[in-house]
Amino acid sequence: MSAERSEVDPFVQEAPRLANRWTADRVLRQAVRRLLPPDVFQKAAEDLELAAERCVTEMAPLAARAEATPPRHVPYDAWGNRVDRIEVDPAWTELVAILQGLGAVAIPHERTYGDHSRVVQAVLFQMAQAVSATALCPLGMSDGAVTCLREHDADLAAAYVPLLTRRVNGWTSGQWMTEKAGGSDLSRSGTVATPLGDGTWALRGTKWFTSATTADIAVALARPEGAGPGSRGLSLFALELRRPDGGWNGLRVRRLKDKYGTRGLPTAELDLDGTVATPVGGIGGGIAKISTVLHVARMEAAQAGPGATGHLLQLARDYARRRLVRGAPLADSPVHVGWLAEIAAEYEAMVQMALRTAQLVGLRESGSGDERLARVVVPLAKLSTARQAVRTCSELLESFGGAGYLEDTGIPRVLRDVQVQSIWEGTTNVLALDVMRALADPEVAAAFRDDVEAQLAAHPHPRVEAAARIIRAAAWDVTSREPDPAAGREVAWGMARTYQAALLAAQAGWALTALGDGRSAVALETFIAHPLVPPAPHAEARSIGLE
Repeated sequence: MSAERSEVDPFVQEAPRLANRWTADRVLRQAVRRLLPPDVFQKAAEDLELAAERCVTEMAPLAARAEATPPRHVPYDAWGNRVDRIEVDPAWTELVAILQGLGAVAIPHERTYGDHSRVVQAVLFQMAQAVSATALCPLGMSDGAVTCLREHDADLAAAYVPLLTRRVNGWTSGQWMTEKAGGSDLSRSGTVATPLGDGTWALRGTKWFTSATTADIAVALARPEGAGPGSRGLSLFALELRRPDGGWNGLRVRRLKDKYGTRGLPTAELDLDGTVATPVGGIGGGIAKISTVLHVARMEAAQAGPGATGHLLQLARDYARRRLVRGAPLADSPVHVGWLAEIAAEYEAMVQMALRTAQLVGLRESGSGDERLARVVVPLAKLSTARQAVRTCSELLESFGGAGYLEDTGIPRVLRDVQVQSIWEGTTNVLALDVMRALADPEVAAAFRDDVEAQLAAHPHPRVEAAARIIRAAAWDVTSREPDPAAGREVAWGMARTYQAALLAAQAGWALTALGDGRSAVALETFIAHPLVPPAPHAEARSIGLE
């Protein structure tokens, strides 16, 4: 072959570039600006811009390294001693440290931004989601543990809260509930607690999924000897994973889970064999106490969907300007831009839902929130943003063509990691049934409708009036249906979509009035072009569901 003629293709596609999420993401920035007082927004904006820059320059490369070297379980040392060492890449440990330093756990407990600290923390979680290699998981559980200990046990809180909220060399916490027999049915938990006579108890059993197995402490459900069956017999215990001499506290690692996603996160099956633990707030009430952890964990899980979607949407928009098709950028293709617009509307609805949920959790913690509203909005936010993100991230992966399917672009990892959000802290069906139980209280449905109405009235604008009528009708429709468990998924989905639309309406009215910006109104109109409330399931659905 002559030097003049080569079969090597000289073309190189310019890669999309990750931008500072805070400065590049109009939706996120304007949503926070609406929710925060001007002085708090100014302080938060400065901190969030710096955090977003670290996400790009430090965390993204570290996450790629951590994902390339998954955790490893070493059961024995060279001499045959059982050590159960879990090795993680130093990059993952550094990611945890960076996020602790940025205040991922500390912000709401230091009350860095007063009553608005939960909203600012939620923005940090969204910006870090796709560049954290799931290091946010142990930090979210640590946050939940701090909240739980503060609410239920002053002595344990005094011992562990300063360690868990420390920004430098902070501790982390796990939460251990899931067992083989029960799964999400915690009433079947088989771990048994035996009193040791000094106020501590010995736990024996197996925990089937324990995320963040490298944590320093954990909160775990167990059934004290002699306690009754079912969920009422469970208690919550706090334990340190290591003894003072560095050995395991009665723990044995069976194996690390081989997972579809979240590969940087060590998740293990653990045997508890005499693990020394302390009851949280005394014996009894385990489910109520762990629910405090779950409330926070579900709110933070709701940030993952918009976090992942916003990350890929920013890359997809940048790629559309760089990728040429038939001599013109993809950004000039009406069908491509229209497709991205549909995703952008879903993204903005997710952002509104996630931040409102964080706001409600913060209000509850400050003593000024509506418990009934938070009771239903938190599970709605978690189930809806998780399902939306699986679809939006899949669509966005497709927007890169074949490149989106290549592992070394980092794009498939975002989709894999977001899939877990519809599973952990409660699957879609588990949360839908939780919503149905909440609606058994007529005051919960009334609180939901009242807040929909409050959102629609917050920032009225002529352009939003038609949408408001649709949203108001949907809110009454979905909360007035018969409480049929078979329709739980449809009712929960309809409530979530309706609430997202109401929040979008508030944002659109505010942006039109305060900024003269109609883009949120376009997102609202795009969003409600699809039915907010799905139809009830077919009366004979079971005949084909389980044929």
